[in-house]
Amino acid sequence: MPSHCTIEMEANGPYVVTGPATIRDPDGHAYEVAEGHTVRLCRCGHSAKKPFCDSTHRRVDFVSRPSFEPEPK
Repeated sequence: MPSHCTIEMEANGPYVVTGPATIRDPDGHAYEVAEGHTVRLCRCGHSAKKPFCDSTHRRVDFVSRPSFEPEPK
């Protein structure tokens, strides 16, 4: 198991965060993701459980461009 956090972008879906990780809201409340566990974070903006994904992106036909340009070194 990795000992660091990974974040993957699902095509037309959420960010998948694999722990260990800490997710903090603007008020400083923390949600801990244990090592090897995953949570999905909403990208479509329509989830009723923000910041977590509730699969609403499927109903609203969310389309993403999960690829990105690497930053120049």
